[in-house]
Amino acid sequence: MHGEERGMNGVLATLRAELEPCGFDLLHPFRIGAYNDRASPSLALDDLGSRDHLAIVVGNTRALWPVWLAALAADRALAANPEPLDAYTERTLQAALGSLRARAAVRFAHETGVRTPAIQRVAHAAGLAYLSETHMSVHPTYGPWIALRAVVTVAVAGPPDAAAPMAQPCGDCASHCRPAFERALATIAGAPSEANARAHWREWLACRDACPVGREHRYSEAQIHYHYCRRLVLPKAD
Repeated sequence: MHGEERGMNGVLATLRAELEPCGFDLLHPFRIGAYNDRASPSLALDDLGSRDHLAIVVGNTRALWPVWLAALAADRALAANPEPLDAYTERTLQAALGSLRARAAVRFAHETGVRTPAIQRVAHAAGLAYLSETHMSVHPTYGPWIALRAVVTVAVAGPPDAAAPMAQPCGDCASHCRPAFERALATIAGAPSEANARAHWREWLACRDACPVGREHRYSEAQIHYHYCRRLVLPKAD
C-alpha cells in the first residue's frame, strides 16, 4: 500500500508500483556509502545524514518508449516542452517519491552544473551496469540498450553489503565495440560537441550495435533516432 512501506523492501515495492507502469523498469538498490566512500567530494551524492541510507539507480529499457509516446499524445503541454522526455522523467519520479513516507532526494542524469551526477559510475558501483572502456553502460541482460535516468536516496537503511565487483558482461571490448568506437572518435574534429555527435550518430550507434550483449533488447528505429538526433519520427497512420 502506497505510503505505508517499512524499510528498504517496502520503499522498493512502492517505487516499482509507481514507476514500472510509467516505463521506468530498472530500479537497482545500493547503500549510498558504498559509492560515496570512493567518490571525490564533488561527485558525492546526498546521503540524507547517513552513509548507510538506501540509494536507488533508476533507469529504463526500451519499455519506456510506448508509454512515453502515449503520455505525449495525452498531454499537449508535455508534447510542447522543449525537453519532453526529461520533463516526463522529472514529474514521474517526483510523484513517485511523494508516495513515500521517508525523506528522499533525487539527482537526475540530465541535470547540469554542480548537480550533475556521475550516473554511469554510480550504476557501475551499484552493480547495475558495467562501465566499459568505450564509455557505455552495459547491463548483463539488456546490454547497452538501457538509459540511466536518476539516482534516488531514501532515509531508510540500504543493503548491508556493497555490491560485488561487476564482471564485464561481454568478456572484452577489443574484439567487439572498440574498433567501432575508434571509428566514431575519428569523426571528432577539435573539441567534442553535441552537434558533431548528431552529425555522426550512425558511427556512434555502431558502437552499441557492436556489443554482443542484449541484442534482442535493441531499441526500435524510432527510439534510436530520437535519442541520437533528438527528433521524434513517428510511423505514418494508415
